[in-house]
Amino acid sequence: QVFSTAADNQTQVGIKVLQGEREMAADNKLLGQFDLVGIPPAARGQPQIEVTFDIDANGIVNVTARDKATGKEQQIT
Repeated sequence: QVFSTAADNQTQVGIKVLQGEREMAADNKLLGQFDLVGIPPAARGQPQIEVTFDIDANGIVNVTARDKATGKEQQIT
């Protein structure tokens, strides 16, 4: 899924990985979090941050966030 920035000139985004189906994020279990830094300053909503989730054969979740413009990425397992 593709997300974007919420503020003008935002150079990083925070990614939180949650487990659960509750409507409120706070009611689900936080599995991990990380920041994607180094996003070039731009108007809010302009950067395209692609976030992908992958579950391997052992049930391990891998989450990657990638700035589509620069290719810069960060991941968590």
